[in-house]
Amino acid sequence: MRRMAKLGIPFWARVAGIGTAVALALGGGVALARDGQPGDGVARGKESVSVKAAPAAGATSPKPGKKPRPTPTPTSSPTPTAAPTPTAPTPAPGAGINVQIPLPGFDFPNRFGEILVDEARGQIYITGGRGTDDLVVTDLDGNIVRRVSGIPGAAGMALSPDGTKLYVTAGDQWWITIVDLTTYETGGLFAGQTDGSNTCPRDVAFAAGQLWFSWGCDNAPANIGRIDPETRLYDLSATVVDSRIGTAPLLTTVPGQPNIIIAGETGSNPANLYRFEATSTELVQRAWRRTDGGSVRQLAVTPDGSQVIVPSGAPYYHPVLNTTDLAEVHRYPTVPYPNAVAIRGDGLVVAGANAAYEEDVWVFEPGGTTPIATFEFGHLPNQETWAHTLVDGGLAVHGDRVYAVTEQSSEPNMVTLRIRELP
Repeated sequence: MRRMAKLGIPFWARVAGIGTAVALALGGGVALARDGQPGDGVARGKESVSVKAAPAAGATSPKPGKKPRPTPTPTSSPTPTAAPTPTAPTPAPGAGINVQIPLPGFDFPNRFGEILVDEARGQIYITGGRGTDDLVVTDLDGNIVRRVSGIPGAAGMALSPDGTKLYVTAGDQWWITIVDLTTYETGGLFAGQTDGSNTCPRDVAFAAGQLWFSWGCDNAPANIGRIDPETRLYDLSATVVDSRIGTAPLLTTVPGQPNIIIAGETGSNPANLYRFEATSTELVQRAWRRTDGGSVRQLAVTPDGSQVIVPSGAPYYHPVLNTTDLAEVHRYPTVPYPNAVAIRGDGLVVAGANAAYEEDVWVFEPGGTTPIATFEFGHLPNQETWAHTLVDGGLAVHGDRVYAVTEQSSEPNMVTLRIRELP
């Protein structure tokens, strides 16, 4: 069967301005890298996953152990740019690094949290989402340098405007954890119901001097709330919308437009997409549309702030929307089932899919329709399992590297960070 996309003292008294000690742990990851690396005491093996050229147009031979790819579903969306079948690109270098990262509580089909690159500090932050409890910090080579525990359901993340703190949603509870990135001490912001019941915060973003957070547990109300970082006063329903928010959305800000937030629902099919303008008290809807298929897996805005890419499982391409009116203006042709995207500072697009039948990651020049490189993640060296697949929202890019998070359903409590060189 085809695997579906992956989907004593009250806390509020403790976190009202009182930092708590953070559980720190060094190490814990197992690195598997290319042959020829000098010995360093870390387990290494032959790299069995390589960057591969995309199949030539018309090629139909299935990969060993993989079924033929499903027929793409039709869409009624406008087609401003044709989406031809990808043709053979120039292959990128094939060597890479794989780092297995223990995430207790992570298990298929749990929702993955997020991967975030902190360019200023040269670090990567990884959360596992509902059921997990840790924030994992690695360096840019994937070496685990720290683990911050005690964040139930650690999921969405945002750096403070000055880059000194990391805000992490506690998706299994009702608060947002604040991590001091110098001392790694933690504090928190209450974001729950007045009766103390869970709100399951999903994502966070800063705009107009306020911290905005999406929230909503399964089969429960959902919305976007606001917290004043200075006073800690909060409002669970801080949106002015024409269409009710049905499930907790992902949030992203727009470069050059500091008061604009793009939001996309994560548990609705099709999902609502919103363009909000932030004030000091509320988010006001300025544009709205639905996806043409599934729920939103990840959001990525172009460096100039003009476009947002919204993979949603289906249709089987990565749609590009204007950030002004959310109209579709381009499509990056990929494969079933689009679930991740990242954009480099020069506009290079890295598009990912939960693709058990095809390549996992596709790299495009801005506005292109032919990938310049693709990556496929099989099983790890010396493993004989089903191939790993990309988790929802599991892509980041920095410099000449792609960072991808994969999982395998027979390996609970574990994800693998894949690091690959861009062409």
